[in-house]
Amino acid sequence: MRALVLEDDDGQAALLAGYIERYGRETGDPLQVTRLASAFALADKTCPDFDMAFLDIGLPGINGMEAAHLIRERDERVPIVFVTDLAQYAVRGYEVEALDFVVKPVTYAQIAPRLAKMARAARENARRTLAVTTATGIRVLDVAQLEAVEVSKHDLFYHVAGEKDPLRTRGTMAATADELADAPFMRVSASCLVGMPHIERIDGDRIVMRDGKEFWFSRAKRKGAMEQIARYLGGRR
Repeated sequence: MRALVLEDDDGQAALLAGYIERYGRETGDPLQVTRLASAFALADKTCPDFDMAFLDIGLPGINGMEAAHLIRERDERVPIVFVTDLAQYAVRGYEVEALDFVVKPVTYAQIAPRLAKMARAARENARRTLAVTTATGIRVLDVAQLEAVEVSKHDLFYHVAGEKDPLRTRGTMAATADELADAPFMRVSASCLVGMPHIERIDGDRIVMRDGKEFWFSRAKRKGAMEQIARYLGGRR
């Protein structure tokens, strides 16, 4: 897995990189560390993707919080930990769904358990694709971008984040539910599966997604779905 260390202090960057590499050796799960001294590289489309990111907040130019927003534009789910001496700002991590934060000076005892959480999240976030056959051809979807799947008679409608119109294909909800069984989706009604990472809020029986789309709980499914999303959110802390 690939770990980003965004830190302008050479000594702090070397210390953290050493902790990350030590964790990889001890767990048998090698971690490749890339150190950036500035966040400007993250704005470059040629910048590689990472499986996890450690960000210093107090950076010159683009600060760590702004860097986290740049990362989120590329990847909504990569685990982020802020490593900073500005603890008062780390609480803003909820804005970018940061996994955690550590206050300097950093020790291995602090980093190791956070790396365990990040590695687990990174494995869960590993890219999965789904091939959807439509009337015009085949669309290969990143499952992480799939907001919801609805069924009407024998037609399935795949709702993709940021896209107004769903993709339409033939199929059954049972087969789709089986295919997405290991992904973070919950059954909100007999005819609808919703991707939990895309939920903005829940108002009564209404589910509002981050891009404004709305779906609805059925009376029979609501209790079980709410328990499922509570477990999902608990597991991300």
